[in-house]
Order: sequence, then C-alpha cells, then structure tokens
Amino acid sequence: MNPLLLSGFANSIYVEKSKLIIYNKLKKEKLEFYPHQIPHDSIIIDGHTGNITFDALRWLMKHDINVTILNWNGNMLGVILPKEPKNGKLKIMQYQAYLNSSKRLTIASQLVSHKIAHTYNLLNELARYYDGITIAEVQKVFVRERSNFEDSSQSINNLLNYEGRIAAYYWSILAIIFKELQADFHFVKRGNRSYSWNTNASDEVNALLNYGYGILESEIRKDNNSIGLDSTIGFLHELAQAKTPLVYDIQELFRWLVDLSVLQILEEKKLKKSDFIVTENYNLRLKPQTAKMLIEKISLNFNRTSSYKAKNHTYENILFDNVQQLANFIVGKRRDLHFNIPEFRIPRVDSLELQKGIAAMSHSERKRLDINKSTLWYQKRQLKAGKKLKLYTKSISKLTDISTS
Repeated sequence: MNPLLLSGFANSIYVEKSKLIIYNKLKKEKLEFYPHQIPHDSIIIDGHTGNITFDALRWLMKHDINVTILNWNGNMLGVILPKEPKNGKLKIMQYQAYLNSSKRLTIASQLVSHKIAHTYNLLNELARYYDGITIAEVQKVFVRERSNFEDSSQSINNLLNYEGRIAAYYWSILAIIFKELQADFHFVKRGNRSYSWNTNASDEVNALLNYGYGILESEIRKDNNSIGLDSTIGFLHELAQAKTPLVYDIQELFRWLVDLSVLQILEEKKLKKSDFIVTENYNLRLKPQTAKMLIEKISLNFNRTSSYKAKNHTYENILFDNVQQLANFIVGKRRDLHFNIPEFRIPRVDSLELQKGIAAMSHSERKRLDINKSTLWYQKRQLKAGKKLKLYTKSISKLTDISTS
C-alpha cells in the first residue's frame, strides 16, 4: 500500500507529454510521473479546490490506480476505480449466497469469528506494554461471551449482538489506553450522541479512526472491484440504500490494523489539539499534515510482512487473497471458508518491564551493565516526559537485559 495524499487548495492533475503531472499552484510544487513508473497505487484527494482532466483519469485507470475522494470529515465520498473484470457468474452466485440463509450464516460467522480473534490478539499484544490491560480478565470476558453466544440460536442477529458486546468491551479497554496516551483528546467511546454512522467525530481520536477506516474502505473497494465482487451485497451487514455492506464485512477483518496505527501515532506524542480543525458544528477533521502522518503509519503496517502460505507476504496482499478466497467459496471452488490472517506482533522493544527497570535503575546497576551515565539520564527523562524510549543499536542489548534479569 502506497497512496499519495493530495490535500488543501489549488491542486491540478493533468497529463503532459505522456507524463502525469500533479501541480499545486499555491505552493508552486510539481510532481511528475512517467508512464509505468509511478510508485503509488492510489491517490487520495482530501482537498477543497482543484481539478483533474479526462486525460489524467484515463492515465490513472490504465495504470490501475484508483482515486478516492474524501468528504470534509475524512469519510469516503466516492471512489473512481479501474475497469472491473466481466465476471457475471461470480455476481449471480454472490446474490444466491446472500439469499441462501445457511451459506450467508457460514460467511457471516467466519467474519465475526476472525474479527474477534484479532481483537483478542491486539489486546494481548497491548497487554505487554500497558498496565491497564489484564490479559487474564480479557480472556475471561471473551470466553464468557463465546459461551453465551454458543448457547443461543445461531442467527445473523445473534452474531451481531455477540460482536457488539465484544466491541463494547474492546473500546472500553482502548479508552483507558487513549486516556493514558492523550488525556486532553477526551476519548470516551466510538461514535457520538448525534450520529450513528460515526461520520462526524466529536474528539480527536475518533477523527483519526474515521479517517483510517476511510483509507481501509478504499483499499477493500479496490480489491472487490479487481476480483469482481459486488460491494453492495454483504453477508453480515444488511443491505441499505447507498451503502456497501460487503466492504463493511471485510473491514471487520482488518479494522484492528487501523486501531493499532492510531495507537502508535499517539504513542509518538507528536499530535496536539492544534493538529485538528474544529468545524462550526464542533466536529473535528484532520489537518493535512495529520492525515499524511496517519496514512504513512497505516501504509507501514499494511506493508509489514508475515508468514502466509509458507511465504512472507504483506498484509496488503493478505487482504487481497482473503477477498479472493471468499470469491472462491462463493463460486464453489472451495468447499470450506476459512479466512487466514496471521497474528500481528507489535514491533517494539520498550516493554513495560523495560520501562520499569530503567525508571528504578540504581547507580550500581548502571555500572554493572556498563551503561553510560548520560544514556541512562536521557532514557529516564524520556519516561518522565511520557515519551517512547529511543533505544539505539549499541544500547539495546544492554538495556533489554533489564527486562530479563
């Protein structure tokens, strides 16, 4: 995943001598891309004014680059996709699968099962770094809710209730972490009192999450289009006017990756309230530099590799393959449906144990580990300021001995 974000005013996209030109009149900045040499796989337009020519659209479609247009609040307004494959059989069988209550329940059950598994995995990973999460308590809640669900009749409605209870608990835990990381953002829960679809954020964390989910939605739409699935026909989420239930279905498998990206940005302590725009209705949206930071973090996580089918693949490719496996199940190319998404390990070395060890390190302990006095002073200052540790190559092996000693 490598999107290009265009935000602000006066952006123009056009073609000149076979090259794609992106020019910002106010900043006097120009990007030029030769045919088949553009490094981006999508363009995200989060701008107020500008233009794009028909030639530019044609150029982008021929290079399989989709264009996503975001609304003022960071939610997806629309998307321009390359030509989809002519796969009428897949669409017909997708409609039949939706109408077949047994097959629909099978797909919906797999979606919920894997969403909950990755929700648990993320909380388990975060428990390594945050005292506010007790993994034994998390496991107890998940086992209890699973048991309650299995004791009930199997239906889409009960699946949604089960997923909803887990989600409520999940967000109550993340609320504790968000408060620890950025108390002045005043995150309480997902959504707000006025809007059920979370399209208007009343706090900075929700604004980040909404924007991130918009990026994920664009990626899934692209994959659905490439394979030939109809995004308006889902299996867990109900059909609704002007909605794309299948996109929301598949989002459930990867929302955790956006949640993690938001957490990682807050851990870096780089954001302030001034990095967001407050509208006249007191909703929030991201400033261009904030949006760029979030997109870069999401891209980094989606481009991480994990062992998948005996090879290393990026999570972007894993997402595409899981959509393809759903299509294969729908048309009968495989008898069983089982989404396969490797668990994600958070790539950090500043664990809670390490933080506590550094904070409590005595003068004699520092000398025993042969750690420079100024290095220890700097790391303690980082912790006192609530910032992440900066562990450089030479000091990592010495400092990590603290968490194992």
